[in-house]
Amino acid sequence: MFAFLFMLVIGCSSDVSVIKRLDDDTDTSVTSTQTGIDTTPPNTQTDTGIVIEGNGGYLHYYLRQIACPACVGESQELLVEFNAKFFQPTNQAHTSWLPALGECTNQLVITSPSTNPVDVGDSILVQGPVHSFNASKQGNEYYAYVYETQYDRTSTHTVTLNGFQEQITFYSAEGYDFIEPQEMLYVDPSYAFSAPIYKSGMTFTWAPYDTSRSFMILMAVYTSDGSQLLGYAACTGADQGFMTFPSNIMQSFPSYSLVLVHLSRHKIDFQPFEPMGTHIETHMEWEVIGTGYLQ
Repeated sequence: MFAFLFMLVIGCSSDVSVIKRLDDDTDTSVTSTQTGIDTTPPNTQTDTGIVIEGNGGYLHYYLRQIACPACVGESQELLVEFNAKFFQPTNQAHTSWLPALGECTNQLVITSPSTNPVDVGDSILVQGPVHSFNASKQGNEYYAYVYETQYDRTSTHTVTLNGFQEQITFYSAEGYDFIEPQEMLYVDPSYAFSAPIYKSGMTFTWAPYDTSRSFMILMAVYTSDGSQLLGYAACTGADQGFMTFPSNIMQSFPSYSLVLVHLSRHKIDFQPFEPMGTHIETHMEWEVIGTGYLQ
């Protein structure tokens, strides 16, 4: 059940970003290409001369894949969820909690800006090339849980809002052909947590990749019996197919600690939406959670 403790710790949000970096005199560099995603809402001039400013919406399409569901008390390997919210324009982004590319942190907290909600009806329609679904209003947000078979990968989707002729578009994420070390992905609990995660420095590789996206590796470290969370550390870089986790960030944890390894790719865009006079932030995320132990 230790996974649930971790999800609660990292999922707590507040109106103020509390992401902290390691001390400046500590080398926390990540082997990565320093290109990637700017989470600052842009100013865009349309063909009609209208200037679109700020951020007035957030769409998050998220697929989570757990290598060993039984190891963390989950009943299924895959979760696919869509959520959206619309609000009065702000200069803040919902993805600003992600560490800057090439940085590491051991104080990662997911945050969300304060916003004034805008009601766009009881539901919104999401249409892909093959499948479509409705996201229903719950409070000030819109939610849908989607079967994995209904997830149209690497394809353009449209979002239709009540009362608007213009649609919002996004391009869905792609999965992985491989992730290494492969031992992290063992599905049987009797073999899980057998991948050595080297405290002296650990390199992960994956494919496919695309450097226009960002990539984050987060390690949640637990006692050897999984009963207590000892801490966590995260590094980000471009989605370039490999990342080396620096040695200094893991040295404080004892050897043979259990580790949940979260590997996630992120694609973040700000789309001008002229009917609202603002941008809509779209966030595509595909996360794989593997297991290992510190060595």
